[in-house]
Amino acid sequence: MAEIDRTAFASAVREQLSARGLSFGDAVAGWPELDKAMLSRACTEKRLSAANLLLVCAVFELDPYRFLKRDKGRRVHLRDIAKSLSEQAVTQGDKRETRSTRQARKVRRA
Repeated sequence: MAEIDRTAFASAVREQLSARGLSFGDAVAGWPELDKAMLSRACTEKRLSAANLLLVCAVFELDPYRFLKRDKGRRVHLRDIAKSLSEQAVTQGDKRETRSTRQARKVRRA
C-alpha cells in the first residue's frame, strides 16, 4: 500500500520557503491558490488532500513521486485477523489458589 512521506514533504516545503525567503503570507500573495492553513499543514507533517499536495508540489517545483512510499507489505483484512485468532492454541483454564481457597484448605485440615 502506498503512503506519502509527510516528513520528507514537510522538510522540502520548508526548505523551498526558506530558500525563497518566503513567509506563509508572502507565498499566498505570490500564489493565490495557496492558503496559510494549507502551507501550515504541509510544513507540520499533517495530511493534505491529494489535490493540495500536487498543488504545493507544482508551486514549489517539487516532484510528488519523491514523497511516495511504496510498502511491500500485504494489506491485512479483518477476516485474516479473525482466522489467525481462531487458529491460536488456547491454554486450558485451571483453578487458581486464592486467599479464600487457602483458608478453606486450612479449615478442612483442622
